[in-house]
Amino acid sequence: MNNYFNIHKLFTTKKNLLFLLSFILPGLIFFSYFFYTKNGVLTVDLGQQYVDFLAFLRHNLFSHPLRLIYSFSNGLGGSMLATDAYYLFSPFNLLLFLFPQNFLAQAILVIIGLKIAAGGLTSYYYWQQKTAKPFYALAASSAYALSGYVIANHFNLMWLDSVILLPLLINEIDHILMQKKNHLVLITFLLWFTNFYTAFMALAFGFLYLLTKIFFFNRKKQWTIFKSYLAKSILGSFLDAFMLLPVFVEMLQGKAASSANWSWGFQFVPYNQIAKLADGAYNFHEMQEGMPNIFIPLPFLLLTFFYFLSKKINWKPKLANGLLLLFLIASLFWTPLVLLWHLGQFPVWYPGRFSFVLIFLALNLAITALNQQENVKLWQIAPLALIALGLILFVTFNDQSFDFLNETAQIATGAFLALGLLFVAFIYNKNNYASTFFYLIIELELVINLVLSLGNLAYQKNYDYQNFAKNTTQVTNYEAKHDKGLYRTEKSFYRSDDDPFSANYYGLSNFNSISNQHVLSLLNNLGFLNNSNSYTNFGGTPITDDLFGIKYYILPNEEITSLKNKQQMKYDNKNQRIDVGDYHLQKRFNQLILMKNSSALPLLFLSPTTTRKLKFDPTNITKNQTQLLQAATGRNINLFHHVIWPDPKKINVSNWDGGWMQYSKKKKNQEARLIFNLRPQTNSSYYLELPGDIDDNAIDMYVNGSYINLTVRDSNTRLINLESRQRGQRIQIEITLKKDNLEDLNAANLWRLDTPKLVQEMRSFKQNQPQFTQQSALVLKSNHFSTNKKMTMKSTIPNSFNWLVLDNGKILRKNKILFADAFLNFNLNQGNHQITLIYIPWIFIIGLIISLISVLIFIKINKI
Repeated sequence: MNNYFNIHKLFTTKKNLLFLLSFILPGLIFFSYFFYTKNGVLTVDLGQQYVDFLAFLRHNLFSHPLRLIYSFSNGLGGSMLATDAYYLFSPFNLLLFLFPQNFLAQAILVIIGLKIAAGGLTSYYYWQQKTAKPFYALAASSAYALSGYVIANHFNLMWLDSVILLPLLINEIDHILMQKKNHLVLITFLLWFTNFYTAFMALAFGFLYLLTKIFFFNRKKQWTIFKSYLAKSILGSFLDAFMLLPVFVEMLQGKAASSANWSWGFQFVPYNQIAKLADGAYNFHEMQEGMPNIFIPLPFLLLTFFYFLSKKINWKPKLANGLLLLFLIASLFWTPLVLLWHLGQFPVWYPGRFSFVLIFLALNLAITALNQQENVKLWQIAPLALIALGLILFVTFNDQSFDFLNETAQIATGAFLALGLLFVAFIYNKNNYASTFFYLIIELELVINLVLSLGNLAYQKNYDYQNFAKNTTQVTNYEAKHDKGLYRTEKSFYRSDDDPFSANYYGLSNFNSISNQHVLSLLNNLGFLNNSNSYTNFGGTPITDDLFGIKYYILPNEEITSLKNKQQMKYDNKNQRIDVGDYHLQKRFNQLILMKNSSALPLLFLSPTTTRKLKFDPTNITKNQTQLLQAATGRNINLFHHVIWPDPKKINVSNWDGGWMQYSKKKKNQEARLIFNLRPQTNSSYYLELPGDIDDNAIDMYVNGSYINLTVRDSNTRLINLESRQRGQRIQIEITLKKDNLEDLNAANLWRLDTPKLVQEMRSFKQNQPQFTQQSALVLKSNHFSTNKKMTMKSTIPNSFNWLVLDNGKILRKNKILFADAFLNFNLNQGNHQITLIYIPWIFIIGLIISLISVLIFIKINKI
């Protein structure tokens, strides 16, 4: 009975109830939107990338933890350490294991909601120390947890941990300033650990915040405080060395290896940022190419300005905070500062990823102003009224320039600006219920902003992901059970570029902010659809299938019996690879078919030629694939043969004078088409090589009546498979012009790939090749084999200094010249061999040692 009363008291005292409310209310508001709209949470990168990484974590954390160090599901194979550090190390992700695999999407929604709730709790913990009126702190905590940054980036769930930890970081810095006991080491460690990218932003802000506070201290005290801050920040960072060192190395080899164009200009017209202060200032365009999302409830916005009008606040902190505020505002749009905050790279989508620190500062100033409890004068209200009037006029007269400024958003913006002015002028410090009134209008505006903002987005259906994961995993589980070798699998469709992580197979496609640039460049040269941080299997041929060891292909089962809509897989993104239907049928599943490519090479193979640097031409895909085939096999094979374009049937189209394969519409307001008909004289596979300038914005294309997706990412030249094994049958290519002129078709080529000869050559080359198995996530081992002369062991495993190669237990030196400028290879002398490859994450081990030493130092310091 006593325990009951103790628990009852714990949850019913006013102080504890407010803490509980700060946690529950933001999360409940967020959950409620998805409950009433019946939307799934999967959208954009969360649906196309993060869900796959989280599925991979759930598959492997407790069953195959070494796969979190290295995995062949990561593109053609690569380290997972930086990927783990960026996407997966949040402790909240452990909640995934409380849900069945089928409810992964729902589990992610719960995680996001709990992170938002935790952001409300930690910010309330901080601000309730700063004000005598707890409802002001409660209002600020909700405003922070459901700010424009959080609403706009809720699906970037890996960034939300820094939002949670920022108030705790500032709290510990305050303790350092007061020379009190603090936990800065722990908070610094947690920031780096949960997401190093946003941690940099939070810690950079913390440093600037410290400077604004100690600037006016005496020199002696400044140095004492700064030393304490620096020592604890460094120690907290060194505790994370096991993670930060691999991240640093992989970033240098990946995304950070590409340079950004510095300039002194602006990312956009600075005053346009004013529009982002309105309610509901968010949509897909803003997500992709818009401006940073800095919304806070408008009464708080007015109070941020009121901070600088307060008579009770000294000019020194006003000056310091004003300069910091201006610096952060300029960082939203001035190019040098944009690059500084984003680690030297322009953000691809999701602008202003550091803006949560600006929002925190603005709310902190507003709370400081509220806590003064001063009598507001007319001269203080007048500037606020002018600011409110200016904002509503800007929103009203620029509604055509920003499509998110609809009528509802304008009305809401005007209404809450008026309520904010009403509060400051007539209620603040004049009524016992002022803080309660303020809290209620803040919560109301947060709900309206959330509904308006998220209402502009579209979400995937949860069952679409569930159907994909269930059916593809069924196929890959069958593969793994019946074939214990080391091979790759691909599909003629995709749900996302990171499908291998969700479906638990070794593939080729990959979407990762930390990508191997050597692999990316090679795949671009071979004609695979790609951009700066992703690549797919779209664009491959039987040549690349064989060379990359793609032993199995998963195809849609077009003969399935009718299923309910919620049980059907979606094949929205189909690859035009008709020739994979020529592979051997392995097994037919309910919604999928498994095909086997018997010509696929092992991932490591013997080649009679030494490794030489290849020169690729990104505009000549067939030549590049031929070069790669010849370099791998050492044989002078040329399997692509040029096919002459047939004369087209022209409908409302005319040729350019003196031009070849260049056309214009005759009547611009009518449909214009070109129809090419050809009849193959062999059973080879036929391809159209299309330059990147011709995409779905220029033309629509149909092959034998089937629509061809011509979407490109970075204007890639690519190969489109037209037909295979259709000797004597007509191939009809129909092109509809979407513009008045079509001038680049003269750079397109038709090719015949001699697939029967390819099969013959590859089967001959595969004879007596060693076979490799994967002993564990980090160890590959071959069978015993012999060579009668010096050979080169080439591979399609991306090179890394972490690979240790042993032959009969003796360490071999790897070749400095990479195979195809991307892959591991080494020489073998005549004799008997058994090759073992061990992936040893040297930088991780060094970092782990540094972290362990730091732990010992931390323990020793705390004992003292």
